[in-house]
Amino acid sequence: MRKTVSRIIVLCMLVFVLLSCTVLADDWYESDPGYFTLVDENGKELTVMAREIFKDDEYISGDNKHYKVVRVDKAKRYAYAKLVGEITLPAAAGEDVYVAAQQQKGSVVLYATHNSESYVPSDGKESIKGKGGILDVAESFRNNLEKKGIKAVLDKTSHDPHDAGSYRRSRQTAVKLIKANMPVAAAFDIHRDAVPKSHYVTQVDGQDMVKVRIVIGRRNQNRQANQELAEKIKSVADKTYPGLIKDIFIGKGSYNQELSPRALLFEIGTYENSKEAAQKTTAYLADVVSKAMFGGTAERQSRKTGESTGEKTKIQPIDQEKTSGGGRGLLWLLVVLVVGGVGFLFLSMGGREMSSKVKRSVREEFSSFLGRNKRNRK
Repeated sequence: MRKTVSRIIVLCMLVFVLLSCTVLADDWYESDPGYFTLVDENGKELTVMAREIFKDDEYISGDNKHYKVVRVDKAKRYAYAKLVGEITLPAAAGEDVYVAAQQQKGSVVLYATHNSESYVPSDGKESIKGKGGILDVAESFRNNLEKKGIKAVLDKTSHDPHDAGSYRRSRQTAVKLIKANMPVAAAFDIHRDAVPKSHYVTQVDGQDMVKVRIVIGRRNQNRQANQELAEKIKSVADKTYPGLIKDIFIGKGSYNQELSPRALLFEIGTYENSKEAAQKTTAYLADVVSKAMFGGTAERQSRKTGESTGEKTKIQPIDQEKTSGGGRGLLWLLVVLVVGGVGFLFLSMGGREMSSKVKRSVREEFSSFLGRNKRNRK
């Protein structure tokens, strides 16, 4: 019996270590600053990004062309992509009836993995330890979501230093947020990019502001569900505020998106943009998220003039019960909670004492999580 328990403990610890390590490749850190350039088969630049690009990463451009990375030259920081085809974004047609966002649909939780990220023109430097300008942008986003009738919760926990362990630390914040605010409609990690500002400058509704890039991790079981939400957001934005959503990048990491079937990473502008422009952008992003997730009426605007065309279409809300992968995100969160608890017990009390308490610990984790979930579903 003792041998069996010991094997289970070792297995759980190995799983715990593997789960902790999965986030280490979610970002790119080198002493020499720079960025990767993504080009198509003809050598035409598609985009640049301050993260490492890997073979098999995917990219959906602003004009909805779908590319897949086939080769990477890490020394030159170039990635070469092949055109897969053109995606068809979710339609927004239907009856012209407004559907208001309802708080009982669930909370939107927000956090910033790289909470030191800042905007040079406004903050004076690229990074401010523990209280970067990105937190002000995240707060503006929360406020604008609440104006739309959505319960939004922002956690400003610091995940410094900005290194390869940032996502491991922000994972704890994400788990805490999700567990404390069930049911959760979506979990958004707020960032800013680190490329020249020309790649993010735009005009929306006749005002100067910044573009938003959506990043999805392809190394998680919720990838399909998260991509469905990303494409719905881009579809709504393209109709209502052309130029707002820059593109969608599907990278090698997980970005903690396995914790929720509606988890996305938003890069709102870059370090050379002003923080005020990024904050203005969050009002439009909140409107788009509200309509994409909860429904509404979209009034199409001209991409050239930013003025209304008078054309209105009904946006169907996402069916949160039927979203692909919905149950798997909750299951994964349970696994993280239980395995994390097992690891902690093993480190703190040793194998013999743990074997007598592990059942109680597991039972408490499950009852606490499921009990909260059950109460909030009433």
